[in-house]
Amino acid sequence: MLKNYFKTAWRNMVKNKGFFAINFIGLYISVVACILIALIILHETSFDKRTGNDINIYRVTDNSASSAGKTFSAVTPYPLAPAMRAAMQDEQLISQIHFERESQISFENKKFKEKNIVFADSVFPKLFHLTVKQGNIDRALTEPGFAILTEKTAERYFGKENAVGKRIKLANLVDLEVAAVVADAPTNTHLPYNLLVSYLSFKKDFIGGIPIDQWSVHSSGFVYIGLTGDNKVKHTEAILASIIAKNIHEENIGVKTEYKLQPLQDIHYNQLYAHNNPSYTINYSYLYLIGAIGLFLILAACINYTNLSTALAIKKSKEVGVRKTMGATKFHLMKQFLSETFLLTGLVVIAATFSVRFFLPPLNNFLDKNIPLEWINFKSVSFIIILWITVSLLSGLYPAFVLSGFNAITALKSKISAPKTSVVLLRKGLVTFQFLTAQILIIGAIVVTKQMNFISSTPLGFDKNKVIDIALPENKPEELLSLQTQLSAISGISSFSLSLDAPVGTNSANTEFNLKEKYATEQLQVSIKAADKGYLKTYGLQLTAGRWFDDNDERKIDKSIPDSLKHYAFVLNETAVKTLGFSNPQDALGKYVTFGFNDISAQVIGVVKDYHIASLRQAVSPVLMVEFPFFYYNVGIKLSGGYNASTLAAIEKAWASVYPQNTFENNFLDEQVAGLYKEEKRTQQLFNIFTFLSIAINVLGLIGLLSFMIEQKTKEIGIRKVLGASVKDISLILSKDFLQLIVIAFLVAAPIAWWLMNRWLQDFAYRTEISWWVFAVAILAALIVTCIAVGFQTIKAAVANPVESLRTE
Repeated sequence: MLKNYFKTAWRNMVKNKGFFAINFIGLYISVVACILIALIILHETSFDKRTGNDINIYRVTDNSASSAGKTFSAVTPYPLAPAMRAAMQDEQLISQIHFERESQISFENKKFKEKNIVFADSVFPKLFHLTVKQGNIDRALTEPGFAILTEKTAERYFGKENAVGKRIKLANLVDLEVAAVVADAPTNTHLPYNLLVSYLSFKKDFIGGIPIDQWSVHSSGFVYIGLTGDNKVKHTEAILASIIAKNIHEENIGVKTEYKLQPLQDIHYNQLYAHNNPSYTINYSYLYLIGAIGLFLILAACINYTNLSTALAIKKSKEVGVRKTMGATKFHLMKQFLSETFLLTGLVVIAATFSVRFFLPPLNNFLDKNIPLEWINFKSVSFIIILWITVSLLSGLYPAFVLSGFNAITALKSKISAPKTSVVLLRKGLVTFQFLTAQILIIGAIVVTKQMNFISSTPLGFDKNKVIDIALPENKPEELLSLQTQLSAISGISSFSLSLDAPVGTNSANTEFNLKEKYATEQLQVSIKAADKGYLKTYGLQLTAGRWFDDNDERKIDKSIPDSLKHYAFVLNETAVKTLGFSNPQDALGKYVTFGFNDISAQVIGVVKDYHIASLRQAVSPVLMVEFPFFYYNVGIKLSGGYNASTLAAIEKAWASVYPQNTFENNFLDEQVAGLYKEEKRTQQLFNIFTFLSIAINVLGLIGLLSFMIEQKTKEIGIRKVLGASVKDISLILSKDFLQLIVIAFLVAAPIAWWLMNRWLQDFAYRTEISWWVFAVAILAALIVTCIAVGFQTIKAAVANPVESLRTE
């Protein structure tokens, strides 16, 4: 019996090729998109999932509060782990690491820029499993001077040779012996690594020469702890509070510091600590959004199938009558019609499953991810089967119910000329839902594009054009002087500056500051920009009061400052001035400010206009600029004639003469700024893609549905033409129902879209407005697309010969 059902189903699909093609294409597009979205969601929700339940891993986070507000950071001071071990001698699983985002590896006249370097201690492998491929890791992390490579890193460095025993040099600072090769880091970890280095090899030179035994130093250190039960979390946090009270003395500085334990599984999703994470974080709302889009696409395709099947019902009425006369029950007919649906969706799912492997690599490139394609596992197979059954039932259950319910006598007499009112209402409701989801996506795509245009046009407070930034590998005075001398001789350079980083950059330094007389009792958060005399001109900052750093000006230095520190002076931004309590920048000039680097006090000599040091997601923060030569790890170069090849070659030559052992790499500042909004750009492109797919599926459904409606109204159209109806009149009659449904859908979609996009915009400190014209464009676009989709067929029906239309069948 089942074989007969599928044989009949195949014959019906061959007979109704148009019906089959429209539904196959619509379902195929939606199923491929749904599978890809499912792969994204499965990958993102698999981060840091542990197979064993013996220990729970936590990361220590720093949650501080002051009069300026709350701050959240995953970076903790380097002395924290030793203090925890001393206070918690019964807990053996406390690991201190330092994460280096990028550094140079050199050996045998070869140089590599390596990313994701982790300085790890001997506890690290007990918390994060390492699969050893070569060598031994026991000694590697317990003694200084050893390194562990991942398989891909070892192959990149040494090819097919055995990497164990080879020697490499990290950042020209430390010599290392390769002790082992381990499996590559999982793609679903918050802590990616290509190279592991013994933590005992870590020294202050990696963080600008600042002593790593100071509790005030926050660079890129993380502490992890493994606990055997949830009931130990509060106990551990109580011990952390006692460590704070003993070492940080927060009651004297107006800052309330709390160390909290963050579960490992929370790290990938918690936006509070996103700025400090070694890998990217993702918001659950993003996963809900793309999951909802995938569901909408599936529903749109299923609605097409339902509408087309119910429209096709009249053609099948005689078949139903014959089958019922031959003894078929309603249940038998439902099984027959459902078998057609299951066969069609089965073909779609098979085609989509096999073609996903061709779409996943470009998707990974687009998203900058490494989502694996693993079909041979329980989750994947279960998802495909559930998807097939769900799509089949959503698409075919109602049409099967309608078709099997026809009266046999009425069907055989061909008296079923129009669907029931309930069927018509359902069809209109489904079409309205399609228009609704499409308009939500259209509005979303417009708002995202509008926000990206707003970001690109918003002044950042500095000049990002024709500026290149080059990271400096070392901070030796003689090398800096030599580089300055050689850059001064290059004619294509307008100006250059030595600094910690550009106004917007990856290097950051944060500390506390306040007026000298208030510093002992209240400390405020400030970002530090170590900058020389050329910084103002190179990056186009604008002074609003006072002056910039200048050796020719005599400075009045506080008498209490030691002679060795008398050359320091501070320039603040406008927000820092307001944070200190001054409403006018002029009022801050001449005041003495103390900040947390060695508690240096110096005079404020200038105030610059606010500029952004991060993306527009974050509000402008207080910034203090100071000449700190031992913090100069970047050179910014303003080009006078644009990006000229000869000028860039001259800069590279100057670099090579000063740093012959290092690889030359430059970054264009405008590209660096654009890189801050990679995720937003991807969101914009995803919205555009999904909006296009949604519209394409809807258009397919409209074309198919209208073709069946026209076929049912052939005689009506002929009569109207005979009675004098024009082409315009007939086209309006056939399309007015769709136009009414668009308006109804818009009235529902507009508030929903406004609410969703308003929530998305809340992530930006600086954001565009959702203007009225956004909604006008959305409904106009829907009307135009619908008119184009139905226009050809309505005009074709309207111009048909009425004689042919009225001919008796």
